[in-house]
Amino acid sequence: MKVMFAGSPEVAVPSLAALVGAGIDVVGVVSQPAKPWGRKRELRDTAVSTWALDHSVPRETPLDADALLQVVTQWKPDIAVVVAYGRLLSPDVLASVAGGWWNAHFSLLPLWRGAAPVPHAILAGDTATGVTLFRLDQGLDTGDIAATIPYDIAPHDTTGSVLATLGERAAAGIVDLVKSFAEGSLITRTQQGHTTYAPKPAKDFGALDLTANPQSIDRRFRAATPEPGAYVHRSDTGDRINILQMRPSAHERSPLPAGELRLDDVLVVGTGGDPLELERVQPAGKKPMSAPDWFRGLPEGVVLHG
Repeated sequence: MKVMFAGSPEVAVPSLAALVGAGIDVVGVVSQPAKPWGRKRELRDTAVSTWALDHSVPRETPLDADALLQVVTQWKPDIAVVVAYGRLLSPDVLASVAGGWWNAHFSLLPLWRGAAPVPHAILAGDTATGVTLFRLDQGLDTGDIAATIPYDIAPHDTTGSVLATLGERAAAGIVDLVKSFAEGSLITRTQQGHTTYAPKPAKDFGALDLTANPQSIDRRFRAATPEPGAYVHRSDTGDRINILQMRPSAHERSPLPAGELRLDDVLVVGTGGDPLELERVQPAGKKPMSAPDWFRGLPEGVVLHG
């Protein structure tokens, strides 16, 4: 049976590697085109494209639906597997593969349909999420479900750590799905239950409102880490400070006004409740550094705000 794989970022690589490693006939990979990266704006391939090239798997980066249809016509897959491809598929494209397009979505559908399920789940305070394997249709993540793989969100989990784990767990499920499809034993069910939506985060998604309660700030930080990134601003210069590591304090600490800084055994920042610990930051135009070291270089009286 011929399988086509569609994916782009690092989180999709384990699934592609698992399919190839299981001896499944992956006839080709489609991924997003290379994009400018870094200060020099050099073109960089996606992680999936790079893996395919390194492992001699045919790869294409179609720019639009017509180009994608040409690829499908060329490869003639029996089934297509999608993991974070990054493009909506037109009705013509969906109809182009007889066995359908099967997607790994990083939530327990119908919860958090849309582009960014993990950050929205963390921001909402969910304690569980997972991977849903389902057949794509013309709706937004509305197709019939083949399997769900649950995952308990840990108190320290960020979007990055959850996605890394879900990417690994999706890989085994996708191999099982493809094998079941080939054997004719794949069973699906319709989606049922409460529906929520997870649109792509806005540019200011990572802004931390230090006047809020510490639980809300911690959720926002973890939801925005590593992308698009959590940040605050300095009161004296207005410069943006990226917050790379932050956590609730492990010990009871005396309160601070929101945004004020104090160096105890660690650097803490005031909130609308108990202080939070700042561990690692990246000042504007500088490399990441220890938060206490950064604090020692500040003028007296600097406070932080969203």
